[in-house]
Amino acid sequence: MIRFRSTCPDVRLEMTPLIDVIFLLLTFFIFALVLMVRAEVLDVKLPEISGGQAPSGDMVSIALDRAGRITIEAEPVSLESVPARVRELLEVRKGARLVIAVDRDGSSGALIRLADVLASSGLGEFSIIGTDAKEGRAASEQEP
Repeated sequence: MIRFRSTCPDVRLEMTPLIDVIFLLLTFFIFALVLMVRAEVLDVKLPEISGGQAPSGDMVSIALDRAGRITIEAEPVSLESVPARVRELLEVRKGARLVIAVDRDGSSGALIRLADVLASSGLGEFSIIGTDAKEGRAASEQEP
């Protein structure tokens, strides 16, 4: 009987390098996750122009113009006096909604400062109104 000698060695899949690579990737992603900086943002959802509902009922309106000036019910006020003035108006008008009208050319920084002052004083429920592009009427989206 003739026996043939195999010249090629058995093919083996080495698991050690594969496991090393998996652990390196796992370590990388764990460190990346730990070192990520969490961004704290205000919980305000800006409205989409094409969505939302037209404001209805009694409202207390805050207007923020392009220069960052604030008016409440057409009365100019400073940023620091906004919470007190809004509370006065909301006490007089029971059940009124708080709405903010922002100039489209205004800075987002002024809106964020205003929202921060309102939220820190316990007036976090408000709507931001804009103009509906389709119908030319006011549209708003209420914050949850």
